[in-house]
Amino acid sequence: MPAYTGKPLSALKEGELGRIVHIEDEPGAIYAQILALGLYPGMQIYIMDVSEDRIQFAANGEECVLTPLFASNITVESLKEREPLKEKYAALSTLKLGETAEIQTISPSCRGQQRRRLMDLGIVPGTLIHAAFASAAGDPVAYQVMGATVAIRRSQANLIFIKPTSKITG
Repeated sequence: MPAYTGKPLSALKEGELGRIVHIEDEPGAIYAQILALGLYPGMQIYIMDVSEDRIQFAANGEECVLTPLFASNITVESLKEREPLKEKYAALSTLKLGETAEIQTISPSCRGQQRRRLMDLGIVPGTLIHAAFASAAGDPVAYQVMGATVAIRRSQANLIFIKPTSKITG
């Protein structure tokens, strides 16, 4: 496992840049409010103002305000400079049978139990996924990921972004 390099969002100072790497899901009430702000792992943040009772920051261009208690549930990595916007990726639903791709991210609009289920199935950035076969109706499609075969409906596959790595062989 990679070395742990994160620190709480509440530890950043005014003017610092960071990237969210983890959002603690306990306690549930705090987690729900953080998600309601639209925050998710991978977002870049810029600390605008820090005081004893609030932290004001920009996350992907949107202004957010959290209490230090809530901000401590968000783990960030410090950044020296703004990272360039990432290239656009294809949706998993575009992967043809027999093709393999690398998972890049899950859409920020996929939240809560649905996001957790996908991650539990191995749908995490950097993992290879292979389109194995489709059901008779074409939905769901069976994908091989981390040694397991999982069925994913098209509506969920549209929320998973990939970078193709190989074409159909045969």
